[in-house]
Amino acid sequence: MMKHKLLSTLIILLSSFAFTFAQEGTIRGTIKDAVTKEDLVGAAVFIDGLNKGAAADINGFFSISKVPVGTYKLKITFVGYKTKFIENVKVVSGSITEINTFIEEDQATTLSEVRVVAKKLTNTEVSVISEIKAAQQIVSGISAAQIGKTLDRTAAEVVKRVPGVTIFGDRFINIRGLNERYNTVMLNNVFTPSMESDVRSFSFDVIPSGQIDRILVFKSPAAELPGEFAGGVVKIFTKSIPDENYLTVDVSSAYRDGTTGKEFLSPQTGKYSYTGFNNGFSDLPKYFPSTAELKQIAVSNQAALTQAGQMLRNTWTPVSSTAIPDLRFSITGAYKLIDRENVKLANITAVNYSNTRTIFEMSRSDFGYSIDQNNIETINEDTKFRDLQYTNSVRTGILHNWALRLNENHTFEFKNLYNQMSNFQYVNRNGLENGGTWNIRSLDQVYRGIYTGQLLGRHSFNENKTKLDWVVGYNKSNSDRPDYKRYRYSTEGATPSLLVPFGAAQTINLGRTNILLDEDAVLGGINLVQKLTISKGKNAEESKEIELKAGAFYENKKRTFTARNIGYVRANSSLFDIGSLPIEEIFALQNINTTNGVKIDEQTNASDSYTASNNQIAGYVSGNYSFTKKLNLIAGVRVEKNVQKLNSFDVSKNLPVNYNRDITTVLPSANLTYNFSEKALLRLAYGKTVNRPEFREVAPFTFYDFVNNRVIAGNPDLNNADIDNYDFRYEYYPTPAEVISVAAFYKKFKNPIEVIFDGVTNANLNFGNAESAYSAGFEVEIKKSLDKLTSSALLSKINLVFNGAFIYSRVKIGSTAQNQSDNRPLQGQSPYIVNAGINYNDAKKNTQISLLFNVIGKRIYAVGNTFAAGYPDWYEMPRNVIDFTFSKEIARNLLLKGGITDILNQKNLIIQDGNKDNTFDSNADQVIQSYSPGRTYSLGLVYTLRKK
Repeated sequence: MMKHKLLSTLIILLSSFAFTFAQEGTIRGTIKDAVTKEDLVGAAVFIDGLNKGAAADINGFFSISKVPVGTYKLKITFVGYKTKFIENVKVVSGSITEINTFIEEDQATTLSEVRVVAKKLTNTEVSVISEIKAAQQIVSGISAAQIGKTLDRTAAEVVKRVPGVTIFGDRFINIRGLNERYNTVMLNNVFTPSMESDVRSFSFDVIPSGQIDRILVFKSPAAELPGEFAGGVVKIFTKSIPDENYLTVDVSSAYRDGTTGKEFLSPQTGKYSYTGFNNGFSDLPKYFPSTAELKQIAVSNQAALTQAGQMLRNTWTPVSSTAIPDLRFSITGAYKLIDRENVKLANITAVNYSNTRTIFEMSRSDFGYSIDQNNIETINEDTKFRDLQYTNSVRTGILHNWALRLNENHTFEFKNLYNQMSNFQYVNRNGLENGGTWNIRSLDQVYRGIYTGQLLGRHSFNENKTKLDWVVGYNKSNSDRPDYKRYRYSTEGATPSLLVPFGAAQTINLGRTNILLDEDAVLGGINLVQKLTISKGKNAEESKEIELKAGAFYENKKRTFTARNIGYVRANSSLFDIGSLPIEEIFALQNINTTNGVKIDEQTNASDSYTASNNQIAGYVSGNYSFTKKLNLIAGVRVEKNVQKLNSFDVSKNLPVNYNRDITTVLPSANLTYNFSEKALLRLAYGKTVNRPEFREVAPFTFYDFVNNRVIAGNPDLNNADIDNYDFRYEYYPTPAEVISVAAFYKKFKNPIEVIFDGVTNANLNFGNAESAYSAGFEVEIKKSLDKLTSSALLSKINLVFNGAFIYSRVKIGSTAQNQSDNRPLQGQSPYIVNAGINYNDAKKNTQISLLFNVIGKRIYAVGNTFAAGYPDWYEMPRNVIDFTFSKEIARNLLLKGGITDILNQKNLIIQDGNKDNTFDSNADQVIQSYSPGRTYSLGLVYTLRKK
C-alpha cells in the first residue's frame, strides 16, 4: 500500500516539472563604507524604471527578488553619502546577480532628500542568519522561508529544526537536552501564557506555523534577557508588516496510515464542537449542587442526591463514525492602508483552522520489583494493557497585527494572537492488572484557549544614538475539562461486570472529573540604548564609543484552579443487581437511585483547588564596548525580585498550604566576541540564571492521568534551582545565507528540579530537587549551498543543512533526594540531538524539494527510586524521523505542495531497564509504552493574489 502511495506522490511531483513560468532573477549584494569598510545598515537600493527596491540589513546585505529578466541601472543612497549609480546590471532567469560595492561620504548631502523605500526583511534565511551573526549572545534560529520548506504545521514541529532543540510530548520544548521547565518562551518580546494544568511550559502546538515570521533561540544569558532559563530563551515573532498587499488561501488534506478510513470513536459532544470551542454540552448543569451542598444532601436528603445524579449528562458511550482525512485551512490578508513617504499604516490578519484525527494502538505495561529472603530479585508484570486511543484535535487561530510608522524614527505596533484548541479522546483499554482482567474506558474533552496582545513602540533620537523601545501586554489563558469519565468492567467471568465500589467512591475506577483553569497576566517592559563617545579620534574609525543599555520589566500573573471529582457507589450493597448491564443502561435515569442502582459520592477535597499569583519586577544595566575593531565585550547585571504565592490545603497533613516565596536574585552576565574577519568570529559567554517552581509543581492537587496510568501530585517544599552557564562558539559565514558553527557549553546546577516517582507508590509522579548536577556538551551547525562548488546544474541547486548537539550530564542526589536513583543524567535530557536536511530549490521552475531527518537520544521520562528492590528510571527511546516535502507553482499564483511525514514510522518506546545492565533493548527489558504513530501523506494548494 505504501509503495503505491509513494509512487503516486512521485508521479505528481515529476509531472509538475513540465510547467514553465515567467523568467525572473534576483539582485543581491552588500553595501559598505568606502573608507572604513563598515556595513551600511539601511542603505537604499533602487532599480531604475521599476517600482522595486530594498534596504541593507544589519550586515549591509540587500536582496531584491522576482526581478524580470533584463538590464538595469541601480541607484544607491544613504544618509550622509554620495548617491551612486551602477549601470548595465544584467538579470538572468533563475540566477542571482551579485553586486558588492562601496559608497563615499558626502558632507553636503541633505538628509531630507534620502528616503528608504523598503523595510528590512526579517523572515528570510539571510535575514535570520544576519540577526544571529550580529547578536552578542549564542543564538540559533529559523525563518519563515525555512519553515516553508517543511510540512510543519505548528510551532512545536518548526522549532525542533533549530540546532540543539527538540520537542517533548509533541508540545514542550527541550533545548540542549534540558527539559521544558528549563526554558523560557517569549512571544513578540513578552512572556507567553500557559494553558497547562500539570506541567510548567508553554504549549508550542497552539501556534500554527503559518503565523510565524521567525524564531530565535538565545542560549547564553544577557542582562536584557529574562533570567529564568538554563537551556535557552525562545523568542517567537509573528508576522507583521508586508512589503506588498496580498491575500493567500492555503488548503490541504492528509491521509494517515492506521487512521483515515477506519472506524473512529469519540466522546459525545455538542453540535458545534468542530469549531474547537466548548458550547457547554458536557458542562456541569447550571443548578448542579456545589461540593459542600452535595456532601450535605448525601447524608440528609437522598431524594435530592438522586435528582443531582440524574441532572448530569450521562453519556458514557462513544459515537462511531469514519475517520475522514485531515483538513487544514488558512487565509491571510496583508494590506498597506496608508503608504506615504513618511506615514505608513498596515495590517496583517490570518485565520487558521485544522481538524485532525489519530488512532493509536498502544501496548502499556508496568512492573513491580521485589527481593525475597534469599536475595533473589523478581520482576512481576503488574499491568499489561492494549489500548486503542482515538483522538480528534481541532484548532482555530486568529492573528491580527497593526503597525503605524510615523517616520523612520517612530513606529508603533499592536499585535494580537488568539488560538483555541480542543481535544476529544476516547480510550478502550483491555488487559491484566494486579491479577485481574479488565476492560477499562475513558472519555475526555479538553478545551484550551490563549490570547496574547501587545502594544509596542520603537523610537530613535539623536541621529540614532539614542533608542527606546517599550511594550505593554496582556495574556489570558484557560483550560476547560468539563467531563473526564472513567469506568472499568471485570472480564474474568462469563459476563463482564462493572466495578462499582462499596462505601466510598473511587473516581479513578468509576467517576468523572471537571477541571477549570484561568490565568491572567499584565506585562510591561522598557529598554533604552544610548551610544556615548568616550574618546574622539581624527575620524569615525578612530573614535571610541560605548553602548549603554538599561531596562525594566514587570509581570503580574494570577491563576485560579478548581477541580471536582464525582464518583459513584452502590446505592445499597445488598440490593445492587445491575452491574452486568451495559454502561449506558446502568446510567439510565431509573438506575440512578438509592435502592438497587448507583448514586453520587463526591470525593472532591480542599486540595483540589488553589489560587496563585506571581509578581516579578526586574531591572538591568549593561555596557557594550569594542576594545578594537575585532574585540568586543558586553557585560551587565540583571536583578529580579520575584514573589510567588499559592494558597490551597494539604489533606494528607490536614494543614493549609500558604506558599509564599519572595526572593531577589542578582544575575551577572558577560559576552566576549572576537571577529577574525567579516566572515568568522569567536564568542565566549558566562551568565548566572535561575529556575523557579511553577504553580502546579508546588500545589498539593493530585490528578489521575488515565492515558499514562499515573497519579501526578505537587510538592510545596520545592526550592529554586540556580545555574551557572559557560558558552563558547566559533562561527563562520561563507555567504550571507550560509553558516558553519561549532559550540561548546557547560552548566552547573544547584537544586535542579525533576519529575520523580515518589516511592510511596510507584503509581505516583511528583516533583523533587536533587542536590546538584552538571551538563556539558558541544553543538555543530552547517547550512551550506553546493552552488559554485560544482559545475552540475542539478547539484548547484542543492542546500545542505545539519545540526547536532551531543551532551553529557550527571546528577548528585545528596541527602535531600537520597532515595532517588543515582549515577544518571538529568531527567528529560537527551545525550544527542541531530537534525539534517537536503533541500533542492530551482527558482527558474519554481520547484522545491526537501528531505529532512531528526533523531533524539534516549532521555529519562521520570526518575526512579531505591525503595525496597528499587524502581528503575523510565527512558524514552530514540526515534529516527524522515520527512519528504515538495512544492511546485503549477500556475500563476497557484502552488501545489505535499509530502510524506514520518516515513520510517518507528515505534515510540518507553523502556525500563529492569535488569540494570545499562543496555536498553525492547526484547530484553521492560517495555512501559509502545506504539507506531503512522505515516502521513499530505497534498494541498496555496493561492496568492498580490497587489503592489
